[in-house]
Amino acid sequence: MTAPRNPNPPAVVDVDYYNLKPIFFDIETEALSLKELQDDLPIFEAPATWKDPTKIAAYVEKKRQEYVEKAALSPLTGRVLAIGILTEGEKGIFEGSEENILTEFWRYFLHNSEAQWVGHNTHSFDWPFLIKRSWKLNITAPSGIRDGRWFKKNLRDTMEMFTGGGYGERISLDRLARFLGCGSKGGQSGKFFSELWHNDHKAALEYLYNDLEMTRGVFERMQ
Repeated sequence: MTAPRNPNPPAVVDVDYYNLKPIFFDIETEALSLKELQDDLPIFEAPATWKDPTKIAAYVEKKRQEYVEKAALSPLTGRVLAIGILTEGEKGIFEGSEENILTEFWRYFLHNSEAQWVGHNTHSFDWPFLIKRSWKLNITAPSGIRDGRWFKKNLRDTMEMFTGGGYGERISLDRLARFLGCGSKGGQSGKFFSELWHNDHKAALEYLYNDLEMTRGVFERMQ
């Protein structure tokens, strides 16, 4: 039997994604503890020709520090430390345990899933990091992020906006903001955020909120 045709099919709503309320966000990460990294920590060795124990120890320690710094950039060896939010002039932050951060952030995302979510390098870093850490911690990452292999149209990435999504093309938020006259990081680097967070929480918040303001500035300039 052929099903009857619906005489009144639902109307197709053409969403103007570019006029939705923007929510600017940025995640900060840190390396797992050395105990947690133990299984992944390489054995660092100085060149075989080196004989000075002091120089060898300094070399090995330098390599270990470099590894730990980079560990924060992978969901396999790093964790979410904080997520900053800026929308309609209001700033907020998700902090605490990683489980709490992710749970509360996804709850907020679901409540605002139809907003424009704007960040820098979010398609390559932020969203995948958040999703993979959620998998690790058995926290459900909501739908509404991808449409097949592509990110939903209301998820905007200022790096891709500027580079046009060309393969291998990248630009840092600091460089882009300075280029467009939208502020700068003032010589600070995100790789030291974890140290700042644990030693000077107020300065860490100022750094994070400055990143959000720069993201808003470059986004509005490119509209």
